[in-house]
Amino acid sequence: MSAGAVAATSAGTPRAERLAIAEALLVAPPPLDALPPGRAQVLTRSVVHASRSRPVVRWTVTLDAGQGPSAPLAVIGKGYRAGGGEQASRLLHSLRQAGFDGPELQVPTPYGFDPARQLLAQEEAPATTLHSLLDGDPGAAAPEAGRAGRWLARLHSVRGVQVPDLAADFEELKLTEYTTALAGLLPHAAARLGGLRDATLAALALAAHNSAGGPPVVTHGDFQPKNIHLDQHRVVVIDFDRAARAPAARDLGHFIGQTLTMGASRHGDLAAAVPWVDAFLEGYADAGGGGAAAVRTAPAYVARTFAEVLFYRLVVRPVSDSSFVPDWLDAWETAAEAAAGGGFR
Repeated sequence: MSAGAVAATSAGTPRAERLAIAEALLVAPPPLDALPPGRAQVLTRSVVHASRSRPVVRWTVTLDAGQGPSAPLAVIGKGYRAGGGEQASRLLHSLRQAGFDGPELQVPTPYGFDPARQLLAQEEAPATTLHSLLDGDPGAAAPEAGRAGRWLARLHSVRGVQVPDLAADFEELKLTEYTTALAGLLPHAAARLGGLRDATLAALALAAHNSAGGPPVVTHGDFQPKNIHLDQHRVVVIDFDRAARAPAARDLGHFIGQTLTMGASRHGDLAAAVPWVDAFLEGYADAGGGGAAAVRTAPAYVARTFAEVLFYRLVVRPVSDSSFVPDWLDAWETAAEAAAGGGFR
């Protein structure tokens, strides 16, 4: 498949069709079984995210148990058109039972699930995302990244929560997909991309299969600033669709790689968000997360994340200005070299 065909496939259906898929969910929320009994009345409805496979919508509802309507309540609905909604609901329930319903570290409360529409209703997270704080001075907002590190340390310590093991060939398949498409767009860098793929896979194999990164834990799989919501009191993490049992470094490296590239997109420099990375790792360590093994092997997953982000920005949703590519390839290489040399110093 050519790079153009990959881009067309990855972009999914046209915007109007994706919007229609999401709007079809707005007819009614799922049964809100976790809320007090009462007839639900929808006050407002809107589309949050139009998607072919995972549309997200929002209702504002009141509940009337015969004594007058309750105060308005926001309900988020997420559609799982390819399946998996029931598992997502169970995971949220399990995580809350494992402690993620406390005053500070949380996941959304699942309100109800409609199996016919594969539609999960859940609590709305705080409006502010960690990602939005990158628009200002990253140094000033670094303590918020530390709070995210504490949340992740808590996740990696949970026991008794069932998630699938990460498939043994998952990283190889993904990195091959990314580098093949990127080489089609960047033929002058094809040989370098092949070498980066091989070096990254070798480091990932060491972390995953030789216990170099510590025992497998429950990982989020897409732990990055856009999925981390917060207010003055709470950190609420959403979107567990990639959750799996894997080395803790999987989440560390993903957060670091995504944070560095998001900071560069805002401020033109991969070093802009380094204070966030430092605060995140400090918060993670202070909360007892993962130990030295997880931090030592995180660069392998940082390298893997650079491959994913480059694939997304050049292939899935191509950007008009690709002048960042040389610096990001260098950063990918630096992370791969750090992984081969024993990790962060």
